[in-house]
Amino acid sequence: MVEKVLEIVSSTYDEIIESNEFDLQEFGCTKDLDEISPLLLEQKQLLLEYLQFSLTQKKNFSLDKCKTFYKNLDIPYIVIDYSIKTLKKEALKKILKEFKDENLLFTVEESFEYLLNSVAHLFIKKEIEKNKEIIFQSKFEKFPLYNVHTVWFKKIHHAIMHDDFKLFPHENAQQCAFSQMMEYPESLMVCMDATVCNQLELLHHIIHNNAEAFYRLLIQKKYAQAIFIVKEFNENIQKFLSLIKELYHLTYTDLENSFFQLVEILEYSDKEIFLSILDIQNLKQLNTQYGEQKIDEILQSLEEFLHKKLESDQANSLVIRAISANFYLVAINKQPDEYKKLIEAIYSDTENFLATNYPHIRLKINLATLMLDKKIKYQKSELIRLLSHLKEESKKEHRPIFVYEEEKQKSLQQWLHKEYYNIQFIDSKLQNEEVDVMLQPIYANDAKTVYAFEALARLKENGRLIPAGVFIDTIYNLNKINDLDRLVLKAILNKQEWLKSLGKKLFINTSPISLNDTNYLNALDRFIKVFGTQYLLIEITEQQAVDNFDTLIMLHQKYHIKFAIDDFGSGYSSLQTLLDMIKKGLIEVLKIDGSLIINLHNDENAQKIVKIIIEMCKIFHIRSLAEFIENKESVHILQNLQIDFLQGFYLSKPLYVEEVMVL
Repeated sequence: MVEKVLEIVSSTYDEIIESNEFDLQEFGCTKDLDEISPLLLEQKQLLLEYLQFSLTQKKNFSLDKCKTFYKNLDIPYIVIDYSIKTLKKEALKKILKEFKDENLLFTVEESFEYLLNSVAHLFIKKEIEKNKEIIFQSKFEKFPLYNVHTVWFKKIHHAIMHDDFKLFPHENAQQCAFSQMMEYPESLMVCMDATVCNQLELLHHIIHNNAEAFYRLLIQKKYAQAIFIVKEFNENIQKFLSLIKELYHLTYTDLENSFFQLVEILEYSDKEIFLSILDIQNLKQLNTQYGEQKIDEILQSLEEFLHKKLESDQANSLVIRAISANFYLVAINKQPDEYKKLIEAIYSDTENFLATNYPHIRLKINLATLMLDKKIKYQKSELIRLLSHLKEESKKEHRPIFVYEEEKQKSLQQWLHKEYYNIQFIDSKLQNEEVDVMLQPIYANDAKTVYAFEALARLKENGRLIPAGVFIDTIYNLNKINDLDRLVLKAILNKQEWLKSLGKKLFINTSPISLNDTNYLNALDRFIKVFGTQYLLIEITEQQAVDNFDTLIMLHQKYHIKFAIDDFGSGYSSLQTLLDMIKKGLIEVLKIDGSLIINLHNDENAQKIVKIIIEMCKIFHIRSLAEFIENKESVHILQNLQIDFLQGFYLSKPLYVEEVMVL
């Protein structure tokens, strides 16, 4: 019977090969049938020897012969799988027809399955070994997002090659350190494209799901099934790591620009942001004296030193070697005193490092730090300018400069005014009508739905917009605030189609001087005739309401305009004027002064006053708005007090009109 079974299997094998039922190319095999004919004959002999042993158990046969054969076989596993399964299927039909013996049929089938599973086990190791060199030997291994999966893959590789599945890293995508690393400053810098970032996260979930499915089959020793998941896993992890390589390559090709784009993104968060510059003094002179190669070697070693210094704090900090400076560093999630100590330690340790490693070269450093003001939307050129100035201060004082105290912030602003925003500069901007607007969202009580936008004046300079805090005092001193208000109206008209398409109210600030200026009132008349009043709300201070009551009545009667009262609750308030405006139907929104809101979460008295103002608004059927919101605690308090509207940097900084359209 055994001889007959072997004869059936042998003849069936020959028929399958001769019929050429499957196309080798279709299965990814680059060889043709003539090339692999000797291998097919060798496989046939091994199969017959193995099957004879399985049916009789009389002749010694070692699977090592098969393993050696398949290990050296340069043919895709799917070809082996297809050929053996086809052989099994056709041979079993003939054996059943010949012997009518189901036990024999089961034994033959089980023998084929065991062999196929053993071959699959061998090919799993071959497949996993293929990725070893690609993944392990990469210049990108030093980068966190890449390295975390190199370590992970090494554990998988070790577990499979040693058949010890206790060593298999049994974790899902959420448990993987990659998920936390995606919040690191460096990761945010590398993955700024939302579409690519989503693709990366999707692939990350896929490779972990592949590994999980793979692991479950491995521990059950279902290798013939696991081999196909291994191939999918290999392909997906290569796609995943290739995408990470591409992102790092693009980022580090233009590293300084990528770094400042990161800073710009961080500005939209509620985090404190610290930006530092570190330079070796007199670099040009040192290049001349010691040669560029030597100085570049020093900078390279200093870069490695700084990375190592901050290695344990990658979740909150990032240092880069730049073009416009030697090094820039950004840090988040730190208190000023905490970061100041870190900067002082970096300053001291860096000087010691340079003195120890390059004792024959006099190397001194400048180190300066700026805590970014949440009220200002910085541009790259402005930040470089500010940091360069502070770096020079560090050089003069022979110590690290750290600007976060109010006094130093004022000093820096004065320098900025003097050097870059002087009277001639601002006056020329107004004369050339280089004025634009940014929009700050005003949210409903849910802090999610945008109710309106406040138009904020900006001066144009080299493709960027200068915030009002830098120039507004100078404009008042020049007595040109009416010109600025008029140019703001013109800037809005230039973008009226976009603004109207938003379908939201637009708050426009108007100064008390402008309300008494004929040129401005004429400009406002032209503006209203074009823009309309459907989405318009003019924002004035309560003092303006007192001083310009008749003008406000005239504008309301002529254009049916309503007003938003700004800074309510600051200084002396004329409640009588407020009541008169309410009677005339002039007020739509009352904006509670920021001095009451900014520390609301820590000031119970302020909370009581704000509660009274909100209740007063409800009594008179006008809407209440809190501005200068800078933390989530204040949001929750105001929501509980049933404020109507919320505005502040915690919810959103001022945005370019184009940004609003995209969002």
